[in-house]
Amino acid sequence: GLSDLLGIAEDDIYENRLYRALDELVVHKDDVQRYLKERLGELFEIKYDILLYDVTSTYFEGEAEANPQARRGYSRNSRPDCKSAFRRDLVEDGQVCIGLVVTREGIPLGYEVFEGNKHDSKTVDTIVKKPEALYGKSDRVWIMDRGMVSPDNLKLVGAEGRRYIIGTPKSQLWKFEQHFVDKEWQKVHEGLEVKLCPSPEGAEEIFILCRSAARKKKEEAMHNRFADQIREGLERVKKNCESRHVKTVNVAERRIGRLLQKNQRASSLFDINVKDHDGRVSIDWSVHDNETEWARISEGHYLLRTNIKNWTAEDLWKAYIQLTEAEESFRIQKHDLQLRPIWHQKEN
Repeated sequence: GLSDLLGIAEDDIYENRLYRALDELVVHKDDVQRYLKERLGELFEIKYDILLYDVTSTYFEGEAEANPQARRGYSRNSRPDCKSAFRRDLVEDGQVCIGLVVTREGIPLGYEVFEGNKHDSKTVDTIVKKPEALYGKSDRVWIMDRGMVSPDNLKLVGAEGRRYIIGTPKSQLWKFEQHFVDKEWQKVHEGLEVKLCPSPEGAEEIFILCRSAARKKKEEAMHNRFADQIREGLERVKKNCESRHVKTVNVAERRIGRLLQKNQRASSLFDINVKDHDGRVSIDWSVHDNETEWARISEGHYLLRTNIKNWTAEDLWKAYIQLTEAEESFRIQKHDLQLRPIWHQKEN
């Protein structure tokens, strides 16, 4: 639209010229965000009562040595050459993390750029306080995923009249096992039920236990696949031990360790023993029945936590699921706006 609006010839509108324009704009970032927030609120009657926060990452081409924010970290870009906290065999030059706040309608309210190795939970203090400094404090509800959970963050988002709905790590599900069999479930739609549960610590929180038929089917398939891959891998290591291709316990344990790391979701199900019998290595394994039973029982269940006590379980779930609006904003940035990769060489 620039050629129509400003009369600039299309040949004069090229990538580096647009990048140089951003150099002029970045110093006015806060003022631009403040203006857009007010203008969009007027045009579309947007309410800023619910704010959704999520983090993504984007990567650099080149070493990016002039940018101290470009760090190696957990990559969300599905790049086969990107280093991830869970893929030590992969390599990446560098990335940055982007924290984005959007409204319930998916309209961006503000963003911040963080070092590429900064954990999601370490970004919350900046993200919560920055909009309050720009737009003032109000009775807002902050919605975040489970990667943001920490004692300090819960204290922050629960202070000064703030309210929150936050995802909770699945490792906490066992504390609510007795609620699984209760009949007091509220049906949200076909295949999804929710219920309110008191905090096991007696804190000023309530938890929302969710049960999804689609998630149960997905997690069941994942558990089966990972367990089968571990069994097949153990059989290969066992045969290599018997054929003397694996000659020491240390080599066998390293191979098993890599196998379990690649299939972490099912690794706790197996009890594996590696022994040396007069220079011959042997392995045997068993499956923990109690671990397997709990994995099956908990499939399809997940937890949310909140300090809002006057909403129904259905209302809380519907508010939380709006985090997909933030994910959609990231999709627009990365695909429609072609945010990836970054070619800038300097931090600003």
